[in-house]
Amino acid sequence: MQAISVIDGATDTGNLENEIVYVKFFNKERGVVQSFLGIEDIKHAHADGVLSAVQTVFEKAGLDNWKEKVVFLCADGAAVNLGKRNGVAAKLKEEIGHLLAIHCVAHRLELGLVDSIKENQRLKQLQEVLQYLHQQYHYSPKALRELRMLRMLADAMEEKVLKPTNLKGSRWLPYIHKATQILCNSYAIFVAHFEDQVSPERTTRPSPAVMGRAKNILHYLKSHTNVQFMHFLLDTLDFLKALSLQFQQDSLTPGEAVQYIEACLNGLTELCLEPGEQQKKMLADAMNGTYRGVELKNTTTDTLATDRKKITDMLTKHIESRLEDLLSTESIVQTFSSLDHNVWPKLDNSDESKEAFVLHGRANIESLCHHYQSVLVREGTTVTEVLGEYRLYKIWARMRNGPLRDTLLEILQRVDLQTKFKNLGIFAQIYLTMAVSTAACERGFSCMKRVKSDWRSSLSIQNLTRLMFLTIEGPSLDTFDAKRAVLQWWQSGSRARRPGFTAWSSGGRQNQPTAEENEEELTIEML
Repeated sequence: MQAISVIDGATDTGNLENEIVYVKFFNKERGVVQSFLGIEDIKHAHADGVLSAVQTVFEKAGLDNWKEKVVFLCADGAAVNLGKRNGVAAKLKEEIGHLLAIHCVAHRLELGLVDSIKENQRLKQLQEVLQYLHQQYHYSPKALRELRMLRMLADAMEEKVLKPTNLKGSRWLPYIHKATQILCNSYAIFVAHFEDQVSPERTTRPSPAVMGRAKNILHYLKSHTNVQFMHFLLDTLDFLKALSLQFQQDSLTPGEAVQYIEACLNGLTELCLEPGEQQKKMLADAMNGTYRGVELKNTTTDTLATDRKKITDMLTKHIESRLEDLLSTESIVQTFSSLDHNVWPKLDNSDESKEAFVLHGRANIESLCHHYQSVLVREGTTVTEVLGEYRLYKIWARMRNGPLRDTLLEILQRVDLQTKFKNLGIFAQIYLTMAVSTAACERGFSCMKRVKSDWRSSLSIQNLTRLMFLTIEGPSLDTFDAKRAVLQWWQSGSRARRPGFTAWSSGGRQNQPTAEENEEELTIEML
């Protein structure tokens, strides 16, 4: 069993659309592995073109029967990938009836925040300030001088300052967190710099556009309520950033994703009830109406309780809506929770608890058997055999502690349990190879841009794949033994490779060394 994780194509430096493919599979020695399989040019940017590129990647890897093994597809939310009628997932489901497709959870988390920003005026206003900051130092022709001035001010005030980042960068939520964090940490420096820009005593006057941005930002940053809101949002983004980073783990399973979501939502509920660490620290530092040397306007003792509740409730609503298929108890992904011994009913001496324990999970296992019927037929097993092993599994696993992942890996790797749970192991493999995030693919495209740079824009797709494979899957430089590779290069040329000087006579090269002499000489040099 294996799952493919596909993301829509990215354009490289040669202006070519590429599709990257990762596979997640189980190996008895290595456990669950997510590995780079290949990258391929997209001839046409519609679903058939993407599917053709994916097919080519699998064929080049020698996996002509890949459609018999694939059980899961994770992609970004583009219509070409997950469109209900003509997307890649829809076309694959016509041939693979049991295939499950999911939109990357890390992307959906960021979209949940974007939905919230669209609904709340305070969030919109802060977003505009962050964008103004980025424009002030990025698009202005005097950006370098402005940044130098910031650093000079920072040295004078013993403050640290970083260049404001773009709020609309990569579709990963930590970038939004970073933009807000820079604003909060370098608050005093930004205020001092903008006050200098709007000062009538300044000899060099900025352009009207720059002056207007500076006045707007300064007006916002001197409000006690706004500064307090900035720090409340930073507390909120701390929880969302942690969730986003957890979503980007290669080993993430659907059950773990649900646990992380619930923990994050609980953290947002705590912020609704009382201020977070950043907001508390800001309020303590601004007790006398001055915060980090800046006199604030409209000083108040209000802790924004109404805004905190409104925003945390709104974030919770949108996150739950975006991740509904994972959180819903009726989804096929949630039916795998019947394997999780951590959520089973407690078994004691009462008849009621025994009955609840015996019946728990049976309906879900039957649903899984029905959904993956074609897989069970191919593996030569039946629903009755799976249910029989599930009863044994419940007796064996009910006293165990630890995550479900460790339990399932044990029954797949221990020889005695492989035989005991031979049929139930099919579902264990399916569950463990479900990829719910495309973070690996995003990292793969970053690798592609490093390998196929402006100076190497004519790399063929074959050489690009090989170089990316070495970068992503190859050994580290600390552990790599280059002797074998150098010997191969030394002996593979049609002419002798002699880096040193070779004597010539009037009749041409003399005493041409043999391959054995070459190898011996190279070995001596390497030693």
